[in-house]
Amino acid sequence: MAALAEITTEHIMFGYSYSNEPNKDYQLHCHNFFEIYYFLEGDIDYLVEGTHYKPVPHSLLLLAPNVFHGVRVNNENTYRRVALHFYPELLSLERRALLLSVFPGTAKDDSKEIYYEGMAKEKFYPFLEALIECAELPADLQSAMVPVYLEALLSRIRVCGGSSNPPDSKEGSSETINQVIAYLNEQFTSQITLDLVAAKFCLSKHHLNKVFRKATGTTLWDYLSYKRVIYAKQLLMGGHSAEEASRMSGFSDYSAFYRAYRKITGNSPIKDRGALPSLFH
Repeated sequence: MAALAEITTEHIMFGYSYSNEPNKDYQLHCHNFFEIYYFLEGDIDYLVEGTHYKPVPHSLLLLAPNVFHGVRVNNENTYRRVALHFYPELLSLERRALLLSVFPGTAKDDSKEIYYEGMAKEKFYPFLEALIECAELPADLQSAMVPVYLEALLSRIRVCGGSSNPPDSKEGSSETINQVIAYLNEQFTSQITLDLVAAKFCLSKHHLNKVFRKATGTTLWDYLSYKRVIYAKQLLMGGHSAEEASRMSGFSDYSAFYRAYRKITGNSPIKDRGALPSLFH
């Protein structure tokens, strides 16, 4: 995508960008930082953990760490969006829990929606414009102002919340697959096998993989691998050894962990051990 404005530091990556290139498949991934995605124009579909969304202009998606998601651009019409990725360390300690509570899965109440429409009427975009303008500031001033603008942005989400809309149902996943995804998200660090999941939900392995891929855009095993690797990365950054991270994240042996880690992150697990949070690890 072509960048109109961007901010890149160890703890935040902000981009206001556009594209005229379609892609047939969802660009699926997950990561261990928080993401605010703001859609401005275009014809896209967004897939989050097996649930499909059809964003309208000035709609918002809130993505917590370790959530599997991706976008599909359907045609050559201009696709324009703002994406903000950040680590919680950027927020002041006294306000961190409150501000992060806007993201589903960060508190006991997991009923919060991730998708909101009508954010223009909530006067939300000016908070993003402040960050867009911040991209032009000198580095020292930018470093001082980015945390302030981010906290203001999250505060606005906390106050207004937008108006949630149910996801587009034409490609919606079945209730069984929703249950499978919920089970995998709860148990991904366990020794899960395709046979075990198929038996638990009374499905053949072939049918399970077929319907799972249709709902999520990927295979059950790749989904698990992403979840485990991102969790292992968090463990490594927290100081655990590669062997401990491999075992604690659910891999059956270290060689399988090492191969999956390199494939998904692009580097070896040893490099990330004890590293400070960074969007580029």
